[in-house]
Parts: sequence; structure tokens; C-alpha cells
Amino acid sequence: MSPGSSISGRVLDSLVSAGLMTAEQVSSVREAASAKGVHVGVVLAERDLVSPADVASVLESEMGVPQVDLSSYSPEEEAIALVSAQIARGWKVLPLFEIEGMLTVAIGDPMDVFALDSVAGELGLELEPVLTDGASFATMLDQHYPEGAPGGASQGRAEARSAESSDLLDEQLEEAPAVPIAPEADTRTSRAAEVSAAGNIEQMVADATADKSPAAIDLDVLAVADSRKVSVLVADILDHAASRGAARIELLPYKDDFFLVYRVKGALEKVSSAPLSLQGALVDGFKQYARLSGVPPTHPALGRIRTRIGDKDRVLTVSVVPTIAGQRMVVTLAPLRDQPRGLQELGMPEAETRALHAMVERGRGILLVCSPVSAGSSTTYYALIAHAAASGKTVYSVEPSVDYEIASAAQVMVEPGGPSVEAYMAAGMRQDTDVLAVDGLRTVEDVHLAVEAAGMGKLVVVTFPAADIAAGVRRMLDLGVEPHSLASALAIGVGQRLVRLNCPNCSMETDGVLAAKIPGATKGFRDKKGSGCPNCGKSGFKGATAIFEVLPFTESVRTTISRAGWQAEIATSAAESGMRTLASAGLTRVKSGEVSAEELNRVLRFAE
Repeated sequence: MSPGSSISGRVLDSLVSAGLMTAEQVSSVREAASAKGVHVGVVLAERDLVSPADVASVLESEMGVPQVDLSSYSPEEEAIALVSAQIARGWKVLPLFEIEGMLTVAIGDPMDVFALDSVAGELGLELEPVLTDGASFATMLDQHYPEGAPGGASQGRAEARSAESSDLLDEQLEEAPAVPIAPEADTRTSRAAEVSAAGNIEQMVADATADKSPAAIDLDVLAVADSRKVSVLVADILDHAASRGAARIELLPYKDDFFLVYRVKGALEKVSSAPLSLQGALVDGFKQYARLSGVPPTHPALGRIRTRIGDKDRVLTVSVVPTIAGQRMVVTLAPLRDQPRGLQELGMPEAETRALHAMVERGRGILLVCSPVSAGSSTTYYALIAHAAASGKTVYSVEPSVDYEIASAAQVMVEPGGPSVEAYMAAGMRQDTDVLAVDGLRTVEDVHLAVEAAGMGKLVVVTFPAADIAAGVRRMLDLGVEPHSLASALAIGVGQRLVRLNCPNCSMETDGVLAAKIPGATKGFRDKKGSGCPNCGKSGFKGATAIFEVLPFTESVRTTISRAGWQAEIATSAAESGMRTLASAGLTRVKSGEVSAEELNRVLRFAE
């Protein structure tokens, strides 16, 4: 993971954008953290370069990270089950809920945000942070992870959520078919589950020493393996992982050994181990399978391939990173997804859908999609470029990972250590393409190229991390983009957030105190909230949807942007132009009984 794409990297970039740090200070802090083997937050605190309040400010204003009142919030049991007590207490994180591999966690100290990259690496999940006060965090952490707790939760908490539950981002991963497991393998799997609960690789070493039962996958064949035998071993591992319902296969180097590990329903299961000297042949076998054989072991590698495993079509993403201990490899197994859903299926009203469809069919300029990290902007991005391609437009798309394959679009995946987003954008501008699309603008150079492409008469569809449209435009200005050029390039903006839907089986009317505080709510308005039942895993929620704001950049809004207006001024101009805000869109969902006022407040923070 490159520094700019990591959570800590984005926070540091935001600190620089806000003028709280210089690029030289960031470089120095990163070097010191690497030398000491700690996360950058430790060095920031030691040098007193920024305060927790400074970090909290950029998390909220620049990155759209919300504040959560834990005294009125109950973490989902499934989320608690994903994180061991050792990880939760050691890294000071509290899991709240998980949606399709994206785990939302609360932190009580803003400086702990810099540890989340390490937590994500240990869990094998993407993380989205939310902020809360330290006292409430400590209370909830002790409640769900008491001192001395050996694992993440009691055995009963490990139940899978209902297969009927779905969210906005993707369809649920297909369950792998159940296959008989030999007694020896079953015993070993049980022991591996105990190890994963502790979340400690040293305990995997101890388990490997104590347990001499036959492994489900025999890695000793690598000692005398030729290329054919390695290919057979790779195929065996893929088949076995699919039969276990694994979402990921991992090769973890540790001292003199390496471990073959599966990620099954969020938990690690150790399958086998072998001397570290044998790992290279297996990594090379997976690289060859993913057509990455030309990448040397000293360079990071990322590849994606469609294949068929266990009688199902799947997409394999192979990521290899050289570390000081050896090569760390993660293979993600995902079902081959259908075409992305349309905008109305994602929750967008008909009028806004028509406006965006007209833009991708006939428009020019920048179509800007803004949302906090993991709030569904990529899903909206795919809906837009799929509609553009279906309308006969030539589409060139630059993506950090290819979640959907659009048959008539030219999709390129940005690989670690390879050409940058900027380089791919520049190459796409030289091609005969109607729509240039980038899922994840980050730097001022990226934004400059988007403005340049818009000036060439192209439609430029981009996503940008920000709380809403006004915040996104202001962040672009803070990066150093020339205001007049940006104002003339912007055509239409989309802001969005994900909200969880009330469970229809257990929704009950509330006292309406919080609902009355929603901007635009009438006096005496009462909302509904799920109370928890077996149908929703006692969470009170069943699925998720999105709320949107859509802003055509009128002359009045462009005028405000061209004079580098502040975020509040841009938001005021947008409202005066008739834009329906996220709060207004959320109120409509609350009035229908689909979303609770408490859930809307968690996302938009309209009431402190």
C-alpha cells in the first residue's frame, strides 16, 4: 500500500493541505517512524507537531470522518466477533459494524487513527474510522472486551448475518458449497480458529510445533518441486480455499518459516507452514497463475485474473509485497460480479437520475462525485461509466481496483510501484475517448489533469474524498488548483452517504426528540427505529441504501468558486441554486420509516 493510499497517508496529506504541517515535516516523521518501527502518530506526539484537536479537525472537515455518541449506540455483535480482544485493546479500536469487507471502527483518541493501517493489515479488512469521546470509548471497550478476554467475542457472537441482508456497495459474497472435511483437517481447523481468535502469529508458531497431525495442504512438496508440481499445488490451494469459503489466501513470512493462512468469515485459519526458504517457489507459482511472472521479488506486484474454481466463475486479485521478513502475499477470491446497479437501484431519486444520465450521454466538463471513504462513491462511479458505455460513448477508466468489468470500457488498474494515476490520466487524454474517468483523485496534479481534460471537451467522471460537494470543491482549492479554471471545468456534482435501513420486522416509533432536530423537520415529527429481532441479528438494521445531493454548477455557484469562496459560502450558493441537501434527502428517508433519526445523525451529525 502506497503512503498516499493508506489511512495515515491521507491524514498526513490533509494536515499539509490544512497548513498544519509541511511536506518536509511529513517526510521527516515518516522516516523516524520507519526507523523506530512505530506508526507516525507516535512520532507526531513525541515531537508535538500537531495536537489531537488538530488531527480531529482535519478528520472531520477534510476527510468527512463523523463523530459518534457511543452512549446511544450499540456495536453489532458480528462486528465484535471479527476483532479479537488482543487487537481491540492493543490498538485501541472498537468495531461497530461491517458491510461487505468494510469494517467501521470507533477511536477515542484522534491520534490512534494512524494505527489503523496496522489494524487493517492484521484483520485483512478495509477500515473506516469514526470519532468518539475518550470516556465513552473506554467504557464500551471494557464492556465488549473485558480485561483478560481471550478472543473477540463469545462463541454465540460468531453467527453469520442473514444471507438476505444486502447493502448498497455490492451483492453478498456467494457461500461456497459445503464439502465433507476429513477428521484430521477438521481438528486442525478447530485449532486454527482458536489461534485466529487470539490473533497472534507467535501462537501459530506454537500451534505448528505442538500439532503434528497431517495438514490439509502439504507444502513439503515445495522442497523437490518442479514448475509442474508447483502449478498443481497452486490449483490445490485455490480449490481447498474455495471449499472452505475463504475470502482470502495469505502467505505470511515469520522468522524462519512461512504460513499458509485463510481468511474465513473475518477470522484467520492456519492451514499449513513450511521453511521460509521454500516460499519463493510458491509465490512464483501464484504470480505465474496471475500473469505476474515478470515482476521481480524485490518489487511489489498486483494482478487480477478471471478464472473458474470449484465450478464457479471467480475473480482473483493477487498482491505481493516484499518485506524485511520475506514476501507477503494476499490472494482475494471474489465471485464474478454482474453489471453494476443503476443509479435508481442505489437509492437516487428519479429527477437526479435523469440529470446525471443526460450529463453522461451529452455533457462535457467534470462530473464530481464526493463522499467520505467507504460511503459508496465507487458504486456510483461504476453506475455512471456503465451508463456512458451503454450510451455508445468511448470510456477510459483509471481504477485502484476493478470491482466490475464493463465490457465496452477501457479499464486500467493502478498497480503499486507502477505508473501513477497521473500517468494513466495523461495517457488516456491522448486517446480517442469521450469519457475520461478516475476513481479516486488524490493530488493536485490529478485535479489539474482533470481540469485540462474538461477543457478539451471531454466528460471527466471522478470521485474525490470529501464530506459533501462543497467540502470537495474547497479541498480542491486548498490543494492549489486555480479557482477560475476549476469553476469553469465543473459541470455537475454528486455528494452521498450510506445509511443503514431499519429492519421492517422490528421497527417501532420513537419519542421523536432527535427526529425533531433534523433540518426541515416539522414540529411533532416522529421517526421509527429497529429494536432488534432474530430477523436482523438483533441489530435493528436490515441492509443499507444511499442518500444523495446533486448540484448542477450554475453561474452563481461558479462565481463563488472562482473567487475561492470558503466551504460555507459554496454550500450557501448551492442551496440558493435549489440543491436538495443530504439532510433533506435523509429526512425523506426518515419520513418514510426506512431510516431512523439516530442513524441519520450518525452519518450527518445534525445534532450534537
